[in-house]
Formats: sequence, C-alpha cells, structure tokens
Amino acid sequence: MDRSDVTYSARSRHRQGRFLRTARLNAVGFGALGGVCLVAAALCAPALRRTGWPLLFRAAPGPVVVVTGLVVLDRRKWAGMVTSSSFTDDPAEMRAVADRLGALGLPVSLEERPPGTPVLRYAHRHARQVHAALADMGVPAPVP
Repeated sequence: MDRSDVTYSARSRHRQGRFLRTARLNAVGFGALGGVCLVAAALCAPALRRTGWPLLFRAAPGPVVVVTGLVVLDRRKWAGMVTSSSFTDDPAEMRAVADRLGALGLPVSLEERPPGTPVLRYAHRHARQVHAALADMGVPAPVP
C-alpha cells in the first residue's frame, strides 16, 4: 500500500482507552496494585467460605472491588480537574462567550494567559455541556 493514499487525522485514529485517566502506573505501581488485589482475594476467599462456591469464585470479588474502587476514585479526581480551551485571540469575543455560558448556568471562567491569549476554564465534569453550548453558539469546540 502506498502511504500517499492514506489520510491521517486525529479523529480517524482509534483512541486507546485507559482504565485510569489521571494516574500513570509504572512497573512498581502495577506491582503494588497486583499485591493489593492478591491481599483482597486472600481476605475475601475465607469470608465467603460458607457460600459453598469454588475457591476461584470466592476470591474473585476482592480484586474486583479493589480495581473498581481505584477507577471510581480516579474518575472522580479527573472530573474535578480543570481544563481550558481557546478559539480566538480577541478578549472581547471570549468574554462574550464566557458570559453567555455563565448565563446558561455553566461554571466557566475566563483567564488571560501570558502571551495575551484568553482561555475558557472549566472542570472536566462540565466538558460535555460546555462543548454542546459552544457548538450551539457556532463556536468550534475543542477535540476531546
């Protein structure tokens, strides 16, 4: 296949999903997570002995609870983090858009970056609503 025939774009690539959004585990982190899962399995298996289930089924809920809890806490932390986007260098236009988003009840703020570029700042948990409101206004929303 000739590479000149292929078009690459950010939207055409398959996004690799990560189960953690804020944490980047290295070998030590994955080892610690594995160790905690093993401890949870070792504690869960005797606790569920009276169920009569095989050992594998008695041990499985422990690691599932550990990984699920880790993902929930990570997503909660990610939702509270702030992101920013900018679509123009005109502070007056950015102020007007920020005011319209604020009138819609969306918690956004306007921040002036050092080179004089204004940016909208909002929490990740509000990103879908902000992007939808920007699209309704005809403003190009940032690519997630």
